[in-house]
Amino acid sequence: MTRQEFHALYLNALEQTTRAAELQFGRSLSRHFGVLRDSPREDGRRVTPDEAFDEIWLGEDRYYCIVDVVVVEASPSKTWLWIRESGHPPEAYEKTWNQPPGSGPFKTMLPMEIRSTV
Repeated sequence: MTRQEFHALYLNALEQTTRAAELQFGRSLSRHFGVLRDSPREDGRRVTPDEAFDEIWLGEDRYYCIVDVVVVEASPSKTWLWIRESGHPPEAYEKTWNQPPGSGPFKTMLPMEIRSTV
């Protein structure tokens, strides 16, 4: 899979995870995304979606097996997702999570709550 194809898969994962959170909580969320790394709490390192992608992309022949994606914080103008790679050794794309089929390593997780910010 090329970097461009994987990037499209990644952006789709952000969208699908946000939709799942909207359904769970019955509220609309902004599609202006930010990404928390290291921790899902307020102390997480805040980066742009492109910066997070650069950290997740390993190359055309190695992928994290599972990349958890969950909405953790929202304001009227921005939705923050926590993205975390599993501790498994990187593998070929065919050995990634891929549930549902076509999602690759990206695993949508449902939050227990979404922090609200102003």
